[in-house]
Amino acid sequence: MRAKQERRDAHESTVVRFLGIAIASFLLLPVVFIVFYSFQSGIYFTLLPSGLSIKWFSSFFASATFRRALWTSLSIAGLVTPLCCLVAVPTALALVRGNLPGREVINAFLLSPIIVPGVVTGIAFLSLFSRTDSGSSFVRLIIAMTCFALPFAVRSVVANLHGLPTVIEEAARDLGASSRQLFFHVILPQLRPGLLAGAIFVFVEAIDNFSIAAFLTDTRTTTLPVEAYSYIRDFDDPTVAAMATLLIALSTGLLFLAERVIGLEGFLRLN
Repeated sequence: MRAKQERRDAHESTVVRFLGIAIASFLLLPVVFIVFYSFQSGIYFTLLPSGLSIKWFSSFFASATFRRALWTSLSIAGLVTPLCCLVAVPTALALVRGNLPGREVINAFLLSPIIVPGVVTGIAFLSLFSRTDSGSSFVRLIIAMTCFALPFAVRSVVANLHGLPTVIEEAARDLGASSRQLFFHVILPQLRPGLLAGAIFVFVEAIDNFSIAAFLTDTRTTTLPVEAYSYIRDFDDPTVAAMATLLIALSTGLLFLAERVIGLEGFLRLN
């Protein structure tokens, strides 16, 4: 009877493993298609290409509009990421360590941008900025992306704080540590995994976001996803696929960084 149960469990485990591999392969198939298409020498996709080439990557970097859009996206991500991390730390401390009334409501409100569709958020910011003098399109994108990406950083830091024992902080207080010393020498070093995980999500989201940027860009300030959308309306070649491959490589590199610093399981647990 026991041997029969073990065979049944082994069969179920094999089926689950097969389904997992099949689902993962199905989800990764578009990524494989994009990468394969970006290295084809021809303009149109073929299963048996005449040759492989990196000329579409050269075409991407040779385009002044793409270079300008890439610089804009990197600048936005480079500013939004530290801003979100700076706001996320005191916000998470207030939510986890503080005694705020209505803490659950505040937490749900802070995480609402994740739930609301990006198109709705983009229209809301467009309506807001059309009624206020909020500066250039670049400033508007910084404000909008910071508000939209902040929940990713807050969620990571909150998860990190929930996993930290308070006994270390209590010991530091008993040893005479001031509030400043407690924060900078005890709490903040322990928040590095959460900050790194949140920063990676914020950085990728700030570069890759289209639904909000499409409403806030103009002719002088265009992000990479918006410029790619404009390009594929007029041209049909693998240049945008090459751009997507570069973004995939960037995301993969950041994931490997997170794995080396905090481990993949820790990264997934914090998000």
